[in-house]
Amino acid sequence: MYNAIHLGKILWFGLCLLGGLVGLAHATNPVEEPDLKAAYIFNFIQFIEWPDNDSAMGSELTVCVSPFSPLKRPLTALEGKQAAKGRTVRIRLLEMASLRDCRVLILQNADVEQALRALRTLSQGHGVLTVSDELTFVNPEIVIALTQQEGRIVFGISPDAAAKAGLTISSRLLRLAKVNR
Repeated sequence: MYNAIHLGKILWFGLCLLGGLVGLAHATNPVEEPDLKAAYIFNFIQFIEWPDNDSAMGSELTVCVSPFSPLKRPLTALEGKQAAKGRTVRIRLLEMASLRDCRVLILQNADVEQALRALRTLSQGHGVLTVSDELTFVNPEIVIALTQQEGRIVFGISPDAAAKAGLTISSRLLRLAKVNR
């Protein structure tokens, strides 16, 4: 009798466990494109070297995102995360007047020209990583261009734009990118 009760409990536990695993399998949703792009941006940060003389850098890395960007919400999840060299990620809405404080600049079509015009007023080697999201045109001043092709997120890198900004991009990241010259 004891064995039958014990066996019943084991079977019941097994069924509950199996039911839970089946539920987990159905609960996993595909990652949304903006969330995936935010993860890409965080990983890009890990493979970029900013100028050593960049006094604006300090212990924080400020990511400025366009108010028009669909990446605003997913990027806020990066707030407070630790990036390379122990720098804390801070997310801010892009304001042209405080562009000098941004280390990463996430751009949309609507604000590319105005932001690039403002960047041109800064000295060469300004240390601002420009990342475009779904631009409808190619701009040689953008360091990293994110886009979706055939259901996949792909990115291109302009080594010339990076050098002009004073940024060094890891060869590991360059190997994964489409290099734009």
